[in-house]
Amino acid sequence: MRTLAALICGVGLLIFGIATRGQVAAPAQAASGAGTAQTEHGAAVYSAKCATCHGENLQGSFNAQALSGNTFQSQWQSRTLAELFGTISESMPLTSPGSLSREDALAVVAFILQRNGAPPRPQALTAGSPAPIGEVLSGQANPSAPAVMGVPDQVGGRYGSNGPREILNITDRSGIGLDAAAQMHLKQLSSPLDRVTPVTDAMLRDPSPADWLMWRRTYNAWGYSPLNQINRGNVKNLKVAWTWGLNSTGFTEFTPLVHDGILYVWNYGETVQALDARNGNLLWQFHHDIPALYHRDVFYRTKRALAIGGDKLIFPTTDMHIIALDTKTGKVVWDVVTDDYIKSHRVYNGGPLVVNDKVIMGASGCAPGGSSCFVAAYSLDNGKELWRFNTIAQPGEPGDETWNNVPANKRWGGSIWIPPSYDRELNLLYVGVGSPFPWSSIDRGTYNPAGGTHGDSLYVESTLALNPDTGKLVWYYQYLPNDTYDQDYAFERIIAPVEWQGQQRKAVLTAGKPGVIEAVDAATGQWLFGRDPGAQNIFTFDPKTGAKTLLPPVLPQGVRRCPSNNGARNYLAGSYDPNTNRYYLSINDVCTGKGGDLPDRMVGLDLKSKEFTMDIKSHVMQSSAKLTTAGGLLFSASADRY
Repeated sequence: MRTLAALICGVGLLIFGIATRGQVAAPAQAASGAGTAQTEHGAAVYSAKCATCHGENLQGSFNAQALSGNTFQSQWQSRTLAELFGTISESMPLTSPGSLSREDALAVVAFILQRNGAPPRPQALTAGSPAPIGEVLSGQANPSAPAVMGVPDQVGGRYGSNGPREILNITDRSGIGLDAAAQMHLKQLSSPLDRVTPVTDAMLRDPSPADWLMWRRTYNAWGYSPLNQINRGNVKNLKVAWTWGLNSTGFTEFTPLVHDGILYVWNYGETVQALDARNGNLLWQFHHDIPALYHRDVFYRTKRALAIGGDKLIFPTTDMHIIALDTKTGKVVWDVVTDDYIKSHRVYNGGPLVVNDKVIMGASGCAPGGSSCFVAAYSLDNGKELWRFNTIAQPGEPGDETWNNVPANKRWGGSIWIPPSYDRELNLLYVGVGSPFPWSSIDRGTYNPAGGTHGDSLYVESTLALNPDTGKLVWYYQYLPNDTYDQDYAFERIIAPVEWQGQQRKAVLTAGKPGVIEAVDAATGQWLFGRDPGAQNIFTFDPKTGAKTLLPPVLPQGVRRCPSNNGARNYLAGSYDPNTNRYYLSINDVCTGKGGDLPDRMVGLDLKSKEFTMDIKSHVMQSSAKLTTAGGLLFSASADRY
């Protein structure tokens, strides 16, 4: 069955979002029979599910197309009722696609027709009517005659038309009930899925240039593409080939995966979708229902990555499930509940990594009243938990003494925001750990003006080097002991070669919210060097040892600390280019005021000279991770849509 992915807003578009307020007027025309009852029911469903985006009177909004009047009629008059019904029933509302019952979806279609002037009818609509909408509105066609659904074009949202777009519902791939021509077209639509191969360990170690199998493409987290067809000479000729609408209700911080020509996408509202990378056709989608009483706000309901291994797509959920989906069908292979999110307050909003047939996943959102965070390994085969490492040292564990006798039930924080990195030669995972909570060391109970290490609060603000097979800690490096300013060191760990004191070293590079780029030895955790682009004043550091001297938790009058909690850098991942030997990163200079009317910067650190060889300033904030390519390009996006 094929339907229309249309009328959506997001990266392109949104149809029928969730409404929680406002009522839609009941149909003005009167008639008796099932048709009127269906239309009245459609008005109620529309009010509850669609009116927020499309307006109480179907007038549309900036983010959603009008569903009445000239705009709607000009775009839909030649399309069939079957197509409109398919759009609504299979792909809407975007926060929970396919959640409307057959009766509700038909009722919404009936209501839309009535509001566009369709004559009253005694019979209820049927799902497969081939009648063109224009003829139904003029009274020339019977909207109740059933037939197989047709093939629509995409109707654009605020970005206009984007060419052909079809949706294939996995539950209909059998072709049952379709005639021979429709079955053939269904087979052609789904054929890209038939070519999907299992992702082997060798593929994860050395992926095809055409694939993007993990968050930053490779285990070393370079964020680098070896493709060079697009280069400095022809990049100016790039044009949009197609768009796919993302739900704009929440945050979009997700990196799609690509394998064998299939694009795997997470969409806000815990929906996973498989798209044909050639044309954007939706091949299957899966939706996980979050409990109605789920208490965490929209900030925690994002996702930054999925993972793929074998024939499974790994999907962690906000309510602490880890779900394995079949890469070809989207059907659930296994679903394990890893935590009681109500008691712990934990969430999964980062992303997994598949290593040695294990799914590595870290928790975040570990706030007061709940529990501290962890990273754990689960069997790729069946989801069984294999090991768990606490990112906050517990009583009796190494590091317990660094919490200044704070009770275990008041040690919070240690969130893991993103997937770890991995070095196969050393067989080590590199996990970035965020801030403690409460942020203030005074409130936390770890402040000690006399100094010492008993307030360091391990393992916050650290890189953890873990054995992926056992979960054992091999080494750790803490960048900001006893942090009192929420300066999360929770971002990407890039594994890259550096020259240090005349020797080649394999280093783990990262920068926390202060924006200082620091390198430690990948095998031992020894601090190698740090470079400060000058967007912070909360610490100074010894250039030989990396030891930091922090501002006091209570600042003298007139002293402004920088950066703020938002950081000189945040989620936007940096990228390493092996051709230039540079690490590229976005820096926000607003807090220090040095940027003036050019507060945003993109810097490039040469890992040989240890000097910043690029520093580009702009008026607006960067809004994407960095991507470097073999074509000599550095891709980035900014908040002004460039």
